[in-house]
Amino acid sequence: MWARPVIVCAAEVEGGGLCDAVIGVGKAAAAMRATELLLRQRPEWLLLVGVCGAYPGSGLTIGELCVVVEDSLADEGVELAGGEFTGIAAMKLGDEGPFRCDAARARAIAERLAIREVAGATVSTCSASDERSRALARRSAAHVETMEGAAVLQVCAHLGVPAVQLRAVSNRTGDRAAAGWDLHGALGGLHAAVRSLMEELRW
Repeated sequence: MWARPVIVCAAEVEGGGLCDAVIGVGKAAAAMRATELLLRQRPEWLLLVGVCGAYPGSGLTIGELCVVVEDSLADEGVELAGGEFTGIAAMKLGDEGPFRCDAARARAIAERLAIREVAGATVSTCSASDERSRALARRSAAHVETMEGAAVLQVCAHLGVPAVQLRAVSNRTGDRAAAGWDLHGALGGLHAAVRSLMEELRW
């Protein structure tokens, strides 16, 4: 169906062998490593895999898989004392997205795995309070929160490399005491999904 993608993840995960490259946690590290990788290997396409936090109202449950079809830089800008936020695009200082996945591949993967297509918000500081979680979900219209997605998609768009982002929900955003973390379960589901795609699509 397609050539095998280069598979990248933010950090080496339990079990190993899933990713071709570890690009690092956070926007700067992920963008730098993704750029190096794409310039060196020139792959036909890239698959970014990892975990994410689910925003309130997303309808996503812990452990659920999703394809993040578009992702934005959600906290690049100026936040005033009352919580009012102005992004870099409105300030004419840069592009905050949304940056989009390859639609055909994203849809095909979502259908094969019977999972949802969602929107993402990429942040430098994760939402560990309910107030921040609600504010980011509201202004970004995102379902999930990551620390790398939009940065990697922006690099891929700039270099003309199609990309898809596959995530598993490891927690709810907001108050960490109520986040319900299950990193082990999320990673297990993610591994199983990627291995299933590898076998079915003969990557």
